[in-house]
Amino acid sequence: MNKILAYGEIMLRLAAVDGGIADSKTFEACYGGTEANVLACMSCLGHSTKYITALPNTELGQAVINHLHCNNIDTSDVKIAGDVLGMYFVENGTASRGSNVLYLRKFSEFTRLNETDFDFDRVFDGVTLFHVSGISFALSDSSRALGYRLLKEAKQRGIKISFDFNYRAKLWSVDDARPYLVQACSYADIVLASTLDLNTFLQVSEQEFFLKFDCEYLILRDRKVLSGSEHSVMVKTLHNTSNGVKRYIFDEKTFPVTEKIGGGDAFDGCMLHALLSGLTERDATVFGVAGFMLKHTQKGDTFNASEQQVALLAKQLV
Repeated sequence: MNKILAYGEIMLRLAAVDGGIADSKTFEACYGGTEANVLACMSCLGHSTKYITALPNTELGQAVINHLHCNNIDTSDVKIAGDVLGMYFVENGTASRGSNVLYLRKFSEFTRLNETDFDFDRVFDGVTLFHVSGISFALSDSSRALGYRLLKEAKQRGIKISFDFNYRAKLWSVDDARPYLVQACSYADIVLASTLDLNTFLQVSEQEFFLKFDCEYLILRDRKVLSGSEHSVMVKTLHNTSNGVKRYIFDEKTFPVTEKIGGGDAFDGCMLHALLSGLTERDATVFGVAGFMLKHTQKGDTFNASEQQVALLAKQLV
């Protein structure tokens, strides 16, 4: 068992039941955020997990704590204060109309977090891996500063760091995001990205990446939306070893989709689990893809499947 620490915002998700956000009179509620989703996935896979975030001192804040506890996530370093929980509305879209997300998170308690809120020796006690995404660097100056402080603290303690770009165009522009995401990426041992992230933010080729970044793994996951109910995915895993870069490519494969949100988080959680378990580049990639595909059949943000369930699908993919 590894101890996984993650930093990020969790929100109330309201999904339109009847058409679009503007038209629906009914919304299904759940809680989700990319880092929390990764932790929930890794808890299912047998790891000890802990979350750094901020929640309001209200019934909604308690509801989120309950959700995290149901997924066996340690909340001892969650700051409880204030009264604003971030929210987002989502509509799934159709074959002819894409999905849409509307954020209400500008003044959430998470955006008020700063470096004085935590005892870092306690936060990192026993931690094996620290995970964060680019979203946490987009939300406020103080949440960004805390993100960098956590990266520095993890690095100084010799703790592995995983970083997913998770760029959200509705939060900031490419030009605004680039210097911050490049800086965050420079700390990472495991970089989870897309080919577009590589080209747009890092502006390097696959061959140049390890010359510029002192990193062990670069994992590129590229999704295509083929229709409202069918997507495809291709993954490249590059492993920087003393004997050169090892590479495995999972060729593009189509899969059914009933839920469009949370697949990337399930991929990250399954992929990180596989790498921490010592699986080969091939086996780790296929395990990650299996989790990615399974999540698209589960409603809500959070992935809930055992290692055996994921491994069963993985066997069918190769």
